[in-house]
Amino acid sequence: MVLIKQTMKISKEFIAQLIAALLLSATFIGLGNWQLNRAHDVKAVNQVLPDIPRINLENITTAGTNLEPDAINRLVSVTGKYSQLYIAPKQKLLSGEEGTTSNLEVRLLQLSGNRGILVVRGVEELESQEISGTVRVSGRLYPRQTSDSTRAIKDELSRIDPALIVGKSDLNLFDGYIIATAEANALGQEILTTRIPAPQMKSKVAGNYWQHISYVFVWWLMALIVLFAPFYNSMKERQSGGNVRL
Repeated sequence: MVLIKQTMKISKEFIAQLIAALLLSATFIGLGNWQLNRAHDVKAVNQVLPDIPRINLENITTAGTNLEPDAINRLVSVTGKYSQLYIAPKQKLLSGEEGTTSNLEVRLLQLSGNRGILVVRGVEELESQEISGTVRVSGRLYPRQTSDSTRAIKDELSRIDPALIVGKSDLNLFDGYIIATAEANALGQEILTTRIPAPQMKSKVAGNYWQHISYVFVWWLMALIVLFAPFYNSMKERQSGGNVRL
């Protein structure tokens, strides 16, 4: 009878240890899976996707509405007339070196139907170009900026965001902005200026791919160690003939 009670006591202790080990092991496995997903995210954002053929701006977005995720990074073309000129100072170029900034020339392009969109033409020139008449702009579409690059004064934009010029124009504005890679007048003649790069914008995911992978192995190894602990204690108990407590 005493032997049966002792066996039951040991069995209960083992079960309690096993349950605790399973809970901890599941937690560690979950942390490992989270790190694995982060590694996949880092790998995905570092891949440059092939560009879809250029499309008319009005086919993928509408004035007065938020820019859809599928429209971001698209190569677009649009035709209109420039109506206002702004300078966006101390802008970090998307493909520039860390800490490199430039003052950019931004113009409001007026489309038919009393609509408009901001166009980054390139680096600010010493003398602004006179551009009259219809202009066809080709470039890449980007989401509006959400943080200021500097404090703006008159005719400057602290960030490239159509919300900043709502009170200065009666046009129905498109969300986001275009970095122009080419411009042509009504006769098809190219309009030259100092262009800036217009690469695909990448999402920012913290960390390094292999760093996340190393954490995956660490967490999964911890899960195995914790899961093995109750069985190790049980083996030690049989060898010593005593009871193992939590």
